[in-house]
Amino acid sequence: MLHPEDRRRELWDIVVLITTVGGALIIPPSIIFGFALRPLIIVLNAVITAVFVFDIVLAFNTSFLSQGKVTDDRRLVASRYLRGSFALDLAAALPVWLIIIAVAPPASNPTYLLGLNVLLKLLRINRTLRKIAGNAINPAILRLFLLVFWILLAAHFVACGWIYIGGGDSVGVSNGERYLTAYYWTITTLTTIGYGDITPEAPRQIIYVIIIELLGAGMYGLVIGNIANLIANIDVAKTQYKEKLDKINAFLKYRNIPSALQRKINDYYNYLWESRRGYDESSVLEDLPDPLKVSVSLYLNKEIIEKVPIFEKASDDLIRDIIMNLQPVVFTPGDYIVTAGELGFDMFFISKGSVDVVSADEKTVYATLTTGQFFGEIALLLSMPRTATIIAREYCDLYRLDKDTFDRVLTRHPGFAETIQELAERRRAENAKVAVQQSEEQEEEAGGDDIELEHVTGLDAKHKGYEITIEWDAVHYASHYEIVRKDPKSDKWNYLSNNVTVPVFTDKLILPNRTNVYRVRAVGIQGPGPWSEPLIVKRPRR
Repeated sequence: MLHPEDRRRELWDIVVLITTVGGALIIPPSIIFGFALRPLIIVLNAVITAVFVFDIVLAFNTSFLSQGKVTDDRRLVASRYLRGSFALDLAAALPVWLIIIAVAPPASNPTYLLGLNVLLKLLRINRTLRKIAGNAINPAILRLFLLVFWILLAAHFVACGWIYIGGGDSVGVSNGERYLTAYYWTITTLTTIGYGDITPEAPRQIIYVIIIELLGAGMYGLVIGNIANLIANIDVAKTQYKEKLDKINAFLKYRNIPSALQRKINDYYNYLWESRRGYDESSVLEDLPDPLKVSVSLYLNKEIIEKVPIFEKASDDLIRDIIMNLQPVVFTPGDYIVTAGELGFDMFFISKGSVDVVSADEKTVYATLTTGQFFGEIALLLSMPRTATIIAREYCDLYRLDKDTFDRVLTRHPGFAETIQELAERRRAENAKVAVQQSEEQEEEAGGDDIELEHVTGLDAKHKGYEITIEWDAVHYASHYEIVRKDPKSDKWNYLSNNVTVPVFTDKLILPNRTNVYRVRAVGIQGPGPWSEPLIVKRPRR
């Protein structure tokens, strides 16, 4: 039994389709012009009959899909086909041409019209084309094609009928010219133009013209309406995108948004259309079951997985965990993706575009990251504020991984955790090295004299749940900072961190009592500066 989606079955359907259309175009003219008994036409009829008979045999040997399940039981397959299109296929495959050859009636005998039985196969063209086209062709374009096809084919049959009843007969005119004239008359009549240069003479011609004119009048409105509707819906996504953009622009004008910002918003949506056709991947996938969602996500994100070095030797489970939780985001040129000093709750993978990694004061560019690289892992791994600011250089397609998922992935895959930890430490060291180089350059600009670091001032603290975030004023020529906290039991100062690269620190392990005391000092190329005055932080009572 052949599978219904077997490639060989699809190729055979194409053969049947071509044979059917070819027979529909050739058989009617051969009958009206008296060519039905010519050897070439007889061979053509024999080929058509052979193809249709084999198609019936193949139909009895092709399984079918029912509710997503393939049924290959021969009795069920035969029963389904017999109750379906078997009668139609059988009528189209009958070798009527053999009867015509045996009888050999005069050319004008109506018996020849029995040879039009092959046209019955046309009733299956729509289904065959939709099956062959599948999802490869826009449904609206396919419907438009079918509409035009049926109009032209109907005009072909009407023209043949007009010739058959003697319409437009002229002495000394070739069969090709007669057919062309008849087709011209058919088009002008069906489109209700009717120049009147070809008119009916005999009563049967008049009756025929009346029928065709009535059909043309009804078909004209139907065709125009359908074509307009199909053209409007050829690209549904673009239509919806334009409607959405119109609503957004109307809102922006209503709220008097500055023109420059309006242009930036429009550029953003234009980029979304060009890169994603306006679709949001998350919303498209949310209705799919998990297995299909994983398959689609793996296909969509395979490029980013292939480009990121840390995933080269990753297990399938790790990749699946990452892929299923990546959220696509887009940033426009100049956008601040990450700001130094803020608490980090995400890391990002670059799918397309490039970003600059700059210092907190934005005077030093540590690095430029491009497609396949990632950032934000330092804050997530080391539970510290962002060490640098990340700015989009151009339109950037990124994938975001939140902290909860990040921590869960690291717990389940310790090998991956070690790799990320190593890369994070390496990147932080590189940033610190650049900062030191900057300090050396600043020292040289100051004349090469020893630079005495100032006291850290402007200390301030903010409570957030069971965390305390401490901020202070940046110190010139400092490469990093050290922060200590006083132990109330031993009255000693304990280091919380000796490598804080930005003037912000979050203490996530505060003392159980109500008071925490902190001191901070700057460290430069010449060594550490003086400690700040103590910062006493009392936790508010709940």
